[in-house]
Amino acid sequence: MTETTTRPLGLRERKKLKAMRHIQDVALDLFDRDGYAHVTIERIAAAAEVSPSSIYRYFGTKEMIILWDEYDPIMLSAFDDKLAAQDPITALREVLTDVITASMFDQDERTIRRRMSYIMEEPAVRAGLNRQADEMALELRTTMARHTGRDPEGLELRVATAALISAFLEAIAYWHATGFRDSLHTIVNGALDVLTRGLLVE
Repeated sequence: MTETTTRPLGLRERKKLKAMRHIQDVALDLFDRDGYAHVTIERIAAAAEVSPSSIYRYFGTKEMIILWDEYDPIMLSAFDDKLAAQDPITALREVLTDVITASMFDQDERTIRRRMSYIMEEPAVRAGLNRQADEMALELRTTMARHTGRDPEGLELRVATAALISAFLEAIAYWHATGFRDSLHTIVNGALDVLTRGLLVE
C-alpha cells in the first residue's frame, strides 16, 4: 500500500467514517427487507439512531448512501502520487491492485456485493453512478493535466479519462452480471488489458 492509503485518520475522521459505515449498513438492511423505493431517509435515520439532517450532511441523497465508497478518495490520492512516475493505465492498475487486494477491502467485499445489486438494478442509483462518473472524470482530467501539462479540457485527456472510467464501470458491471464468479481484481486487470492493447484483430 502507498503512504497515502495508510495515513492514519484523526479522531474526527474516524468518528465520521464509523457513522457513515453504520448508516450504510442499516440502509442496506432496510433496502434488502423492504425494497429500495419504499425506504425513506427518515426511516433510515430512525433505524440508525441519527437525525435525517446528519444523513443529508454525510451523503446528500438516498442513492449516495449506496454509492458512497470510503476508498474513492484513497484511490484518487494514490493515483495522483503514482502519476508522477508512471503512465495512467499502469498507475491506475497499481492503485486498484493496492486497494482491491488490501485486507480492508476483503473484509468489506460482502457489503460491496450488496451495493452492486442496487447500483446495477435501481435506475435512480444507476443515474447517480453516471453523475458520479462525470465528476470523477473531471477530477482525473485535472490530475492528469497537472502531471502532463496537457489541457484538461482538450480532446486527448477527455478521451483518456473517459476510457479509464468506462473500463472500470464495465468491469464492475461484468463482475455483477457474472455473479461475482471471478475476483474483481482479475476483471479490472482484464479491462485495463483491453485498453492497453486496443481492439486488435488477431
